[in-house]
Amino acid sequence: MLQKKVFEAGIYRVIIVWSDRSQPAAREKHFKVSGYSLEDFAAVITHEAGQLEDTINAILAASVNTTISAVMCGSEFGVLLEDQIADALNAKLGTTNLKSSGIPALTTKVDKHLQANTIRKAGLEAVREKLARSEDDVRQFLEENRGKATSFVVKPQTGAGSVGVTFCDSEEAVWEAYHTILAGEHKAHCGDKYRHYTHAGVLLQEYLVGTEYIVNTVVRDGVPKTTAMWKYDKRPLNGAAFVCFSKELQVISDENCEEILEYTEKVLEAVGFKNGAIHGEIMYTSRGPVLVELNCRLHGGNAAWVHPAELCMKCDQLSILMDVYLNDGKMFSTIPARPVTAYSYCQQVKMRSLIEGTLDCVIPSQLERIKALPSYLEHFFSVKPGDRLLKTRDMPSVPGEVTLVHKDKDVLAADYEKLNEILREGLFQVVA
Repeated sequence: MLQKKVFEAGIYRVIIVWSDRSQPAAREKHFKVSGYSLEDFAAVITHEAGQLEDTINAILAASVNTTISAVMCGSEFGVLLEDQIADALNAKLGTTNLKSSGIPALTTKVDKHLQANTIRKAGLEAVREKLARSEDDVRQFLEENRGKATSFVVKPQTGAGSVGVTFCDSEEAVWEAYHTILAGEHKAHCGDKYRHYTHAGVLLQEYLVGTEYIVNTVVRDGVPKTTAMWKYDKRPLNGAAFVCFSKELQVISDENCEEILEYTEKVLEAVGFKNGAIHGEIMYTSRGPVLVELNCRLHGGNAAWVHPAELCMKCDQLSILMDVYLNDGKMFSTIPARPVTAYSYCQQVKMRSLIEGTLDCVIPSQLERIKALPSYLEHFFSVKPGDRLLKTRDMPSVPGEVTLVHKDKDVLAADYEKLNEILREGLFQVVA
């Protein structure tokens, strides 16, 4: 979506730099689904690990007699490379015009353990955890918590999409999750998508009891502005403890939101995030807000949040990011620092499958029931007939999304329950 918006501006040429963390299949898919061909770009460059100078030279060769306006991350794959390219170009060109996040320790952008340690040192509430690099570390963690806690979360040190995040209600479950993640088995259903995530260890954490929120922020020269915040509805499904059913748009007057936003702003200051888009995942607990993780990029989800954010908030994270990087923040200076008013209410609902197999079709009558809901706005599918349909356990196994928007909050709530009922009955049919 970022690329599409830049093209639509009509005044920029676009250079794609594929990160070494991206995979060939994802690169090929990009041209199939984006609507743009190789010829539409000023250049398409593949970055190789450890070869930053070659990448910079290729970018400069492709931009002779033009001004490089910005370096922006298009997906999770580019989170680290974005800063490396911007900083290297500034050094090569003798300028400071190209913005980068400014985070002193770059790997903090993707390492949940470093994120928690950084904010803990700054005096902020942080998750209680241990990075297990060996079986001895696991034993120590379990011994320290014996008699104090009965539930834990075991997760990859780096990652996305809830892949591998495992709820454990016994010591045996902790051991099983530890070995599964260490062996990389937790991402087997994702194909090559998350192959670039490697771990020095596995995170063993307390189980945070509370409600989880997403805070979408754009930062300009150290000044943060929250463009939207969402409340997760996560429930057990298909043997997974934290399956995302939906996210509901919030404003500052909603319960706990002002406290969460104040905490988030302190988190961003603590990690040193100076420029760019970021979305934080925050759990509101009995101790107040606690950081789950920072994702130092635009909110994901195929950018399905852009349209409803425009409708409900009159601005969105993507447009504000582009304004900051390409228009000197003219719009940024006019928007409130926190979301005060919603012009409509929104639920973005994840489609869910209780079955798996080769997808035959979407059941037409069920889809028509969804589209007849008064608050229905739009939907998309991430699978098509012939694809492998998985039981929904995490974000990569979500088969699509439905967006509901309405000016009446009660209508929206009723439609959300009806939609959940339709999804429980089943939306998909697999080949017998």
